[in-house]
This record gives sequence, structure tokens and C-alpha cells, in this order.
Amino acid sequence: MTANSHILAQKPPFAHRTVSVLIAAYNASPFLERAINSAVAQGDAVIEIIVVDDCSTDATLEVAGAMSRKDGRVKVVHLPRNAGPSAARNTGLEVASGDWVAILDADDAYAPGRVERLVEIAAAQDADIVADKFSYYDPATDASSPANIGFADDMTLIDIETFLAHARPFGIDTDWGLLKPMFKRKFLADRSLRYPSNSRHGEDFLFVTDALLEGAKYVASNFLGYLYTHRGAGWSRTKVDYDGQVDQSKALLLDRRLSGNSRLVCLLKERIRAMKRLSAEYKTQALIAERRLLPLATAGVTDWRIAASILSKVKNKVTTVRAA
Repeated sequence: MTANSHILAQKPPFAHRTVSVLIAAYNASPFLERAINSAVAQGDAVIEIIVVDDCSTDATLEVAGAMSRKDGRVKVVHLPRNAGPSAARNTGLEVASGDWVAILDADDAYAPGRVERLVEIAAAQDADIVADKFSYYDPATDASSPANIGFADDMTLIDIETFLAHARPFGIDTDWGLLKPMFKRKFLADRSLRYPSNSRHGEDFLFVTDALLEGAKYVASNFLGYLYTHRGAGWSRTKVDYDGQVDQSKALLLDRRLSGNSRLVCLLKERIRAMKRLSAEYKTQALIAERRLLPLATAGVTDWRIAASILSKVKNKVTTVRAA
């Protein structure tokens, strides 16, 4: 037996490292089948695909049921009232039985081989959380382009400081709060970790932050394994609430696990400022799109960030006209 074959012999069988894929779905009937199929195609490591129907008003429940009849690994849970993505995922966590829980949004998909790659990295690094890079997917063209995410090595260790430094808009790369990690279920269970039930937007950031503050070992690969459908495609059912994310981050400043560390507090305040800017940009764009010029002018007077956003858009427009 060679040295390499000895190492392989000591490696736990892949089938023993099982994965539950968790999909929270609300009015997802046009694209849910794509998400489920991408999870089904991951192979034997995926022992179950838990679809939590968040009291949809379209055919989501019927689509999920039909997929369940095709593949017994697809399990469907129906919530009697709409409770939001956090509550739906928490319901899925209660049902999950795999060693790992992999999150998949209903409008997104996995690239081939993604789960196996993440499981192998997690086992090799003895990780509690493992993630990879993602590509933005455009349904109109069926094309994807990689997001600018700042880890180039095959394995990058992400501690709480590193995560907070990158988990914000207008940063040096794409917001790491958008990553869709896979979690060791025992770690979550031992620490009673759950998604914040009062959050319907930005819950991924809060959940990962909580896990890191509880001591999770988080590793990431430069593998492009997740297909993130850009919000501009119109598939997402998440109601944008950037002001709510500002409030959530402000509340974190009071967390004793974080508040005593001046560096973490500084990074969190940078996130708060960035989220306020994003909120202003979003409000400005919405008012312009709706041609609500008087409310836009009023907002520009009362909020300097919106005024700055308006000025920036005017400058860009003038530059474009001059270039033409």
C-alpha cells in the first residue's frame, strides 16, 4: 500500500458525510423546479432536499409535490401562514437530518459538483461552515458572470473580523453576506443557532455573524459553485429592507460578544454607513423610476445621502450626454 492509498483508506467514506439541502420557497413556481433539479443532480451525498413552502399563493406547493413524487429525497413542508425566509429556514432546520445543511434560495441553483466539493473541503479543514464563490445568473440570456469576491486561494479562513470587513455594499469586493454557505448541523444544534425570526431581509449576514461569534470555523473555496439570480431579473420575492438592515447592524453593536472589541465595532459601523448609502441609492432609483419628482426633491432636502445620490446620477447623465 502506497502512502497516498493509506491516506485515502483513512478518509471517512463520502456517503457518511450527508447533506440536507434547504430551500425556503414563496411564490416560486416559475423557477423552483430549476433549483430542486440542481440539488438532485448533486449526487448521493444529498440525502434530502427540504422545500419549505412559506404559504405561497401560486402553484409552488404543487410544483414541490410533483418533484417529490419524482425523487423521494424531495421533502415538502407547508407553513399555514406566511412567516418569511428566516422562519421557513428554521422550520427546515428542525426537519433536517444530514450532517450538513446547505442553503439554496428558490430562485438560485447549484453548479454541478458543488456539494461534493464543499463537503470534501469541510472534512479536510474540520470546518463548521464552508462556502464558495458565486456567479450572477441572468435568466433572460441564460448566461452567468462571476461576482468579484476577494478570496483567490483554494481554501481561505474567514474569521469574524475578515467577514465584517467584507460583508457590506460598496466595499472592496462583493458583499460576503450574499454567500450561501453550508453549515455543520451539529454545530448549529449544540449552540441552538437559528435564523432571526424578525428579519425578512439580510438574515444570512446575521446568521453567519452569530455563528462566527459562537466560535465557528468558516472556510471558503474559490470554486464557482453557486448560481445567484440577480435581483434585476425579477425572480426574487424578498422585499427589500435596507433600513431594516441598518437597524439590525445597530442592534449588533450592543452584543456583548462584539461590543468590547473596538476593531469589530469599527467594522460594523462601516457596514451601517454603507447600508445607509445603499438605502438612499435604492430610494432614489425607485422614485426616479416612478417619476415621482416632488417626493424625490423633498427626500433630497431631508436626507443628504439621497441628495448625494441625485447629484451623482445627474453628473453621470451629463457625462453620458457629453460623450455622445
